Amino acid sequence: MSLCIGILTHSTNSRGGVVHGMALAEALCQAGHDATLIAPDVTGNGFFRTPRCATRCIPAVPEPDLPTLVERRIGEIRNAIRGQYFDVLHAQDPISANALADLVAERRISGFARTVHHLDYFSHPALAARQERGVRTAAELFTVSAVWENILRDNYGRTAPVIGNGVDPVRFIPEPGRQDETLRARYRLPADRRLILAVGGVERRKNTLHVLDAFLALRREQPDVHLVVVGGASLLDHTAYRTQFDTRLRDSGKAEHVTITGPVSDDDMPAFYRQAAVLAYPSVTEGFGLCPLEALSCGTPAIVPEIAPFTEHFSEMDTLWCHPDSPHTLLSALRDALSPRNRARFRVSGPATARRFDWCRVAERHMPAYRRLATLSQASPPLYRSSVTMPEMIFRVRWPNGQESDCYSPSLVIREYFTPGQDYPVREFLEKADTALTDASERVRARYGFACSRALGQLQAIRQMGEPFLTRPDALVRVLSFKF
Repeated sequence: MSLCIGILTHSTNSRGGVVHGMALAEALCQAGHDATLIAPDVTGNGFFRTPRCATRCIPAVPEPDLPTLVERRIGEIRNAIRGQYFDVLHAQDPISANALADLVAERRISGFARTVHHLDYFSHPALAARQERGVRTAAELFTVSAVWENILRDNYGRTAPVIGNGVDPVRFIPEPGRQDETLRARYRLPADRRLILAVGGVERRKNTLHVLDAFLALRREQPDVHLVVVGGASLLDHTAYRTQFDTRLRDSGKAEHVTITGPVSDDDMPAFYRQAAVLAYPSVTEGFGLCPLEALSCGTPAIVPEIAPFTEHFSEMDTLWCHPDSPHTLLSALRDALSPRNRARFRVSGPATARRFDWCRVAERHMPAYRRLATLSQASPPLYRSSVTMPEMIFRVRWPNGQESDCYSPSLVIREYFTPGQDYPVREFLEKADTALTDASERVRARYGFACSRALGQLQAIRQMGEPFLTRPDALVRVLSFKF
């Protein structure tokens, strides 16, 4: 039985929990479920990349004060979800979990799931209370590593099965792509230097000062290296740590050998990994650590700390190790990574390691808890659930390469746009599908008060299937049949 699932994240930026939630929603759709990715969107630009699933971006107001921001985001998510129906609602962070906890208190939903990627320390009592509530009120908990499974059991008395993480083997590959050709010029990176890559911005949790110290020591031995620190979009305030970093860099006199990019396009991340000679990732607190996995998938050596959770899913043959509190061990690992022998080894072993981590298996590990939540929802219907149903239909199509697929519509309106047995040029088919499924989604909105996320997700899948054939003027899509 397919489920209607809402995956909630705290923002549309490329942070670990958001990346995880997006990949999970895509894998759920691939498995035949109706998954929608939902998040507050401050910029109005949508998610950091276009996901292969339906999305809902909630208009959000900027707020510099963190406690006020947290309360604002909770209210924005709660108000946007109130009145919509899902079999399962799944929060990836404390903010969205608190929004769902409010809806449980209102008897709008029967319960929700929560993935704990990691927990932060908050000195502000309101923030600490929100984090605690986001764990204790979830009906089902997941986590991504055994270290956090143990913390949740010992500190909260909660069982949280480990669902792990995955990597996209289509995007993160060793072979250079179009982005690689212009990456260095676009980010003003030297063309003749080996890049030491750090991901996550300048943060204490990412141990960026240790990366800088190790890099400065390395450069005294090997002057053809350049440090690039990528990313850094965060709700938390890292100003004090960034000031320490900037002071250390200025005092070193080597500022021209370090580039801090800030947030970058997600399309560029595979190229950053491939252009790098090594990923330096001595992070002191992680739920899992997606970045080393992505780097390995691109064939790039990755240095990680010899602590959990990294020691749970990597062996000494998979990565290079350091100690997070000892910059000299990071320096030693950097030397090893830059050797021709290790560069050649990781180009083969890295992708092989990454293939162990599959998003489809991650999605499947959620299903027992999802089905419990769906049963709970059906046994105690939410206040707003309607007993009225819309007519549905499936239209089967054959693509120019011979592949056939079943496409979903929540309304019979699709019959007004297509005729079984007829061929359509690809561009015309995509335009008709866009109009038809948007129309069908709006009919759902007119009846229920919200758009059909499954129809919008189907439309995105159709676009993805059709785009490779747009350059072939003779390519045709045949509508084979309608099923009601």
